[in-house]
Amino acid sequence: MESLSPPGSLVVKIKTQLVLIPICCQLALLVYHQVTTLFEFYPFNGSRHYTWKEKLAEAGSNGILMSLAPIGFGFHIKGLMIFGVVYYFVLFAVEIIIWWVPYFTVPSGRWRGIYNRLLAGATSSFEKGDTLEHWKGIYRRLHSGTITVLPARDDRPVPNLEHTILHVWTLITALVTAGAYFHL
Repeated sequence: MESLSPPGSLVVKIKTQLVLIPICCQLALLVYHQVTTLFEFYPFNGSRHYTWKEKLAEAGSNGILMSLAPIGFGFHIKGLMIFGVVYYFVLFAVEIIIWWVPYFTVPSGRWRGIYNRLLAGATSSFEKGDTLEHWKGIYRRLHSGTITVLPARDDRPVPNLEHTILHVWTLITALVTAGAYFHL
């Protein structure tokens, strides 16, 4: 079957770039996440406080999920491309639930119960008791001594520099991935 655009045409070049840009963003996010999870750069990250089991679980699960979209875009596998479009926005929502909601507000009343269920799902932490209090304990153990650019707010988790960069890059990757998919 003959292509509508000749191999050296502007349309082919634009489509090639539309595939390469999200792949670069996706791979950069994957590498950044894996490196900051597995290697210690204290006080930039809190990797030194993770057990090897925690590091491998975090790197393994996210490594697999973060690898699917670049595979999809690289090999034009529509299902994996759609997965990437959805995944990066879901990942960004999870990052907001874990880091930004408790930084900006302390959920109370009915909202606290809803938030605790969302946080339990986002962190895969289904222990009995208040999930936000449990997360605060994990935060103190893993991230309390890391570099932050935001001021502390009482005893709330503060998104550290490592995670702030991660969250900005996740949002950029989500937008670039969706934009490229819908323009291919």
